[in-house]
Amino acid sequence: MRLRWWVRVTLLLAILALAWWMRARLTWPQVYLATDASMAPTVDRGEVFVATGPSRALRRGMLVIFRYQDEDDDAVYHVLRRVAGLPGDVVSMRQGRAVVNGRAMEWPFRIVAPKAWRSAYARGGNLYTWGPVRVPQDSVLLLADTRDMMGWPDGRFIGPVPFGAVEAEARRILWPPVKGRFFKSLRR
Repeated sequence: MRLRWWVRVTLLLAILALAWWMRARLTWPQVYLATDASMAPTVDRGEVFVATGPSRALRRGMLVIFRYQDEDDDAVYHVLRRVAGLPGDVVSMRQGRAVVNGRAMEWPFRIVAPKAWRSAYARGGNLYTWGPVRVPQDSVLLLADTRDMMGWPDGRFIGPVPFGAVEAEARRILWPPVKGRFFKSLRR
């Protein structure tokens, strides 16, 4: 009799744990390869990183994977970008540095070829100095850390991205184990 009671309690706890796990929407980690340098210096070309998702609460500065469908060739890409603006934020850029709600962000960025010039948000400026623009209530504004044309697609070219397109949060660099970057956290 006593064994049956423990079996019932164990099964009940297992069912409750499974229900909590499903409610928490946990997913298995996904592994990605950075195929270009658009997120350098944070994630370099050829680095392998892990992401989990979907993220419940997006934060400015976090790295996310979003689903992008190219209209020209109907290809679907999973793209790593930084959350620059949340719903209602006013975002601009001054000489490559993101400015959110009037405050310059300290996120890493780089400009490789400053000859890259035009953007939908430029309005007389360029890829490195534009705005301000307000992020719509159902979207986020995502930016590449490399501010040149190789940063495509990001908010300077495609505008705000709907919440539904954000699929995961980048967590850690897995490979290669060089320069102290092995298992480096990508969370801010």
